[in-house]
Amino acid sequence: MRVILLLVSFAGRLICAEPPFDPAISTPSVVRSVAILGTRLPVTLATQVGQPYNARAISGDVRKLWNTGRFEDIRVETTPRDDGTAVIFHVVEARSFLIRKLLIEPSNLGLRLAIPEGALVDQRQGQAVALEARKQLAAQGYSNAQVNPELVPVAPGKADLQLTIMPGDRIRVKNIQFAGDGALDSNELRQALRALRIRHILGWPLLPAYSMEAVDADLARLRSLYLSKGYFDANVRLDNTEIHGKDAEVSIRAEAGPLYQGKQRPCDLCASLFRARREAERQGVLDFSATVRVRGADLTPTIERGRVYRVGRIEFSGNHHYSDATLRRNFLIEEGQLLDGRLLRKSLDRLNRSKLFEPIDSSQVIIRPAEAAGVADVIVKLTEIKRGSWRISGPAGPPSFAGSLEASLRSRLPPWGSGFFELATYTASISVFAFAHPILPLLAIDPRRRLFPVLALARPFSPGEGWQSGFTIAPELGWRASAFTYSATQIQQRLLPVLAGDSGLVPELPVTVEGPSGDGVMLCEPRPPRFAKFRYGATIGLRLIGAFTGIP
Repeated sequence: MRVILLLVSFAGRLICAEPPFDPAISTPSVVRSVAILGTRLPVTLATQVGQPYNARAISGDVRKLWNTGRFEDIRVETTPRDDGTAVIFHVVEARSFLIRKLLIEPSNLGLRLAIPEGALVDQRQGQAVALEARKQLAAQGYSNAQVNPELVPVAPGKADLQLTIMPGDRIRVKNIQFAGDGALDSNELRQALRALRIRHILGWPLLPAYSMEAVDADLARLRSLYLSKGYFDANVRLDNTEIHGKDAEVSIRAEAGPLYQGKQRPCDLCASLFRARREAERQGVLDFSATVRVRGADLTPTIERGRVYRVGRIEFSGNHHYSDATLRRNFLIEEGQLLDGRLLRKSLDRLNRSKLFEPIDSSQVIIRPAEAAGVADVIVKLTEIKRGSWRISGPAGPPSFAGSLEASLRSRLPPWGSGFFELATYTASISVFAFAHPILPLLAIDPRRRLFPVLALARPFSPGEGWQSGFTIAPELGWRASAFTYSATQIQQRLLPVLAGDSGLVPELPVTVEGPSGDGVMLCEPRPPRFAKFRYGATIGLRLIGAFTGIP
């Protein structure tokens, strides 16, 4: 009778069977044969014929085989023989499929997972997608979520990647308490929180999701707040967490320590470091770090800059229906120029404003520097928005005061043509309005008709296209309505980035602080733009105008 031992557990099965233990045998068995069944791929093993039987060596071979990524199932069987032991590795080669689409059940969990259509995926890569899904669910408060990936064949060589999710209970932060000698007011501490802050809308509390990642991130922000106030010996830690059902109560202890009494304020130091980083970005410096040493009453900043890079190749992936030329028109950096990080971030913002793709952030940009040549390639991963959509809306419709009842179908045109005539940048729609009463003469719909169909051809605004975008042609509404909406769109889309300024384009600057009792990290935050409240109000006004003047 054989004893089955589970050595390692991965996505596939890794099982080892050993011969029964005989205490009368004092010398190890000798490996008399080694076989690998299930593959013709060349494999090198540490377990060899003629060597003493070694379970650790077999376990190492199993891990080595698994780490190649070429197998989805590994099982080891050992059989005793009169003259030694026979070792058989049973393997199943990993099968790769061209992905047709990603299916998520249930689909209402707000996961942002993207696999380009036609990508080659095997079981291990499916497990990686499932791991990312679990991370996102944990950030939403589903700490015990289970995600089961499965490749479902739909045609020869093609499959759908299906994620079956059992989210479990979602835990939210109901209360946050601060203890200790914090020196700072508890309201100021709460304002420094990002992930754990409880916000209110019209008096109704919006409870944030609880996760240890969120706790750790906000503890780091609180430490940064104390450092920015001159408390360089501050100690901030998690005191206690109590979870009752779906509610979590978090207690944080803060000991401020002595206040720095020097002349230079940390906030003034942050402003000078921001200027230094911006100057480094203009010169094509990718690596910028800052350290502040606290020596008595003095703050001594030290800046380390990496080498200068120029833009190598700019590549896009995931744009199946849009040409590279359309995307490059939204970019403010060109190949051969100095790699300005701020211009790269602004280019991504312009791509987001074109609304051709799912929202893009820095995590979808890969920069591959070649230090010897002094150039860096920029690779942008994109996920196109679905080609078609439908909508049913009630009040707040653009052509009426209280809003008409509207039903519409939209679809992107096929990827034909180029430049201004690139059809994929156009959207065709058919809409039906009911009970429409005019709010503006330019947008008037015949009040005698209860149902009013509208056929429209639209080219959404794109910063790279400028005046050649942002228009809608709808013969049923007449040329005045088309001219009015075109003018309103151009004004809105050109003023919004001016009002926003550098908001969202300047990331935080982490600064290492070498204090008397150890090192800490201070997050320097960019200052708000001048007249921030006025800018915010004007932005809301422009968006409201856009909501009332947009035509399907």
